[in-house]
Amino acid sequence: MSQKGDNIVEDGIPAGTWNKYESKNPVQRYLVKNFLDTFRRAAAPLAKECQSAIDVGCGEGVSTRLLKDVGFESIVGLDFSKQIIETAKSENPDIEFKQVDIFDLDESHSVDFVSACEVFEHLEGPEKALKKLAELCRVGGIVSVPNEPIFRMLNFAAFKYMRDFGNSPGHLNHWSSRGIVRFLSTYFEIEAVYRPLPWTIVVVRPKR
Repeated sequence: MSQKGDNIVEDGIPAGTWNKYESKNPVQRYLVKNFLDTFRRAAAPLAKECQSAIDVGCGEGVSTRLLKDVGFESIVGLDFSKQIIETAKSENPDIEFKQVDIFDLDESHSVDFVSACEVFEHLEGPEKALKKLAELCRVGGIVSVPNEPIFRMLNFAAFKYMRDFGNSPGHLNHWSSRGIVRFLSTYFEIEAVYRPLPWTIVVVRPKR
């Protein structure tokens, strides 16, 4: 089971979110709080329309807990990491969590609402994953990614990941706000876009 502040790597892939959400840096804590508050505000209206939901790449369950608290009662958190899922279950005993890789999703995971919080920047083949989510989503969803290059610039200014010019471990894809909107528009209609520094949050609806 992971401990708060741990950096978890499983099968060569960074997993978990506590190194970000549990930071002791006051500036980072402020930015993360603003991000989570915005994520909550963006997702809440859809809870009234949705009976079922999945939180893909849920990590230790921070985003899953947030979504349940705003009204997504029948939400299931999914993550590829067995270790992270065990931690999520321990931290949130009233929420269901399952070890499922995003690329293994199928029609049995079809739901009203899909969430992918801080997921797509880590994926090889993000287009394939996006198509899967679009096929499963009946009502709407929410996606968040770092807003680049601002995210990397802030890391670099804080002397983080200097050898990689501020690129966070495991970030394979980099989108500006406009870029992620274009990417998501391939399979979704865009309902709203939020830009809590240094992230982009997009509320989407399936194309009809």
